[in-house]
Amino acid sequence: MESLLNRYKSKLPQIGLAIALGFVIFMQIVAGMFFAAQQTQQSNAIRWLYGFAFSMILTLWVQYDSRLSGISMGYDQAFYMFFGWPILFPIYAFRSRGFRRGGLLLLLLFGVIVFAVIAALIIGVAISMGIAVASSVG
Repeated sequence: MESLLNRYKSKLPQIGLAIALGFVIFMQIVAGMFFAAQQTQQSNAIRWLYGFAFSMILTLWVQYDSRLSGISMGYDQAFYMFFGWPILFPIYAFRSRGFRRGGLLLLLLFGVIVFAVIAALIIGVAISMGIAVASSVG
């Protein structure tokens, strides 16, 4: 019987990138809530870094996925994916997987984003409460 690790060894980079994508979204939302609790604004560099990290992780994920599915995707298409992912990622999902599985992939991406937002909201409320308690004590 084939071990679970050997069975999904080729998908490990995609799983790792999906986790990294969720982590980047989560950290951005927590940071935004922390800045909001402090009544300050994030710098533009942080927003730019978040956008760069999100686009890079999504582009790398598409590169690994295209290799596994046998779809030829050159560096120029990856460049376009980096800058135009809101339009090109759904197109890639439907072309590479068909309507049903492509829609499921888009729902999975949406689910990662929603899960990160909910987790960040819970932690953001805890941070806000902690700051309020600490400021009232001191």
